[in-house]
Amino acid sequence: MKRLMLTLVLLGAQLAYAYEYKLQFTPQGGAQGLVVAGYQFENGTVVGTCSYYVSISSGGRGSHPSRTNHYNTCAWDTYGNLISMTPGAPAAPAPLSESGTEIVYAVSGNSQTGQDTRGFGFVSTPSAHYSWQTVSGGYADIPYAVYTITATLISDGDFPLVYDGAAVTTSIYGFITPSPGAARLLSTTCGAAVAVGKTCSVTFAYNPKTIVCTGDPYGYAYTKVDLKLITDAGDNADFTEGFTVMGVPICND
Repeated sequence: MKRLMLTLVLLGAQLAYAYEYKLQFTPQGGAQGLVVAGYQFENGTVVGTCSYYVSISSGGRGSHPSRTNHYNTCAWDTYGNLISMTPGAPAAPAPLSESGTEIVYAVSGNSQTGQDTRGFGFVSTPSAHYSWQTVSGGYADIPYAVYTITATLISDGDFPLVYDGAAVTTSIYGFITPSPGAARLLSTTCGAAVAVGKTCSVTFAYNPKTIVCTGDPYGYAYTKVDLKLITDAGDNADFTEGFTVMGVPICND
């Protein structure tokens, strides 16, 4: 996520922020010429194009590939999540402004939408948001014993972050490890609302002891934990960490 600064004129010039979310859209395999852009705000949603084409070769000598166009109108929520897709693409409006790689097509209050020339559409809107202060996506070697993790976040959006709980899940890497172990939430310092600029933490325990054995000849198991928060911040990145668990009993064939 990157932050965009928007100027407000409210009893004098003031500065506000909005978070930029990509307009999510996944075309079919082999898609070319993908165009995703927000063109207007409509009843609390972003409406625009999500169009592409697919070329298929007939295989004959000297033949030309056939092209099938997929012109679509998509609607997204203000977090960039796809809501609907219907056939037929809307006409692109004239840009309201351009800044760097961004073309803005529509503004509604403090929100704006458009297309980034790097290949994606976007919507920027004031919202609650949080970022992980504890490094996410890391990897650790741990013993065959309970391992405790504390993940700290900062409320860095425009409004207090509404926190409504968390969930932690486990998974495995590859085929050597037969089960992922177990994880459970222990405690949190996050209240129902985390004020802007404040930090809080979620602590959970990962227990690899439920991995009865491993197919690795050195007694290693390869697992991962994923901590997902329930908040009003839209689709925010989960906290994840991968593990090599050492000292796991070796499975007997």
